[in-house]
Amino acid sequence: MQSEIVKEKMYYLRYALFHPFDGFYEIKYRKKGSTLIATIILILYGIIKCISYQYTGFIMNFNAIFEMNSVSIFISALSLIILFTVSNWTVTTLFNGKGNMRDIYIVSCYSLLPMVLINAFTVFASNFIIKEEVIILKSIQGIGAAWFVFVLLAGLCIIHEYSFAVNIRTLLATAVAAFIIVFLGILFFSLLERMYYFISSVAQEMIRRIH
Repeated sequence: MQSEIVKEKMYYLRYALFHPFDGFYEIKYRKKGSTLIATIILILYGIIKCISYQYTGFIMNFNAIFEMNSVSIFISALSLIILFTVSNWTVTTLFNGKGNMRDIYIVSCYSLLPMVLINAFTVFASNFIIKEEVIILKSIQGIGAAWFVFVLLAGLCIIHEYSFAVNIRTLLATAVAAFIIVFLGILFFSLLERMYYFISSVAQEMIRRIH
């Protein structure tokens, strides 16, 4: 029974990638989506970003390998999707969007799968090509990015019940909201750091006076 449920969830994941309007309708209104599968895709995306940074063939790889911080790359990849999910949810609640945070998260992560698969292929293939063939892999990567954008836009239109024009406007507002969230986050942690140093200096001064 459990395996049948998993197969059904995987079927609708594949269906959503090729028929996003119908697929995400089923995922939202008939509960065919899975946050677990979405999370697995997100983790795979982070792993592929790390692998791509280090193991892309030297013809296409201009990264500073010896300065690589895999933890930072992994967290940054995941943070972008989480930031988008939170930002889009905060904006669409103001624009009467019908999708909840779970819906947005599933759409965002499911949309990443083409990029995960294509990037994995291009990392492998980049180690066996010559300079003249780089344009072919770049084109394949472009197809993956375009596929991601198309599935994401279609999925957001369905779960929020938006027209294409309204969806674009909310995405622009999402970018602004993401910037504000990042700014407030930096401000908050900067304030915490200052409070820590203030309390630490006061404590040290008190210890010196006691002794």
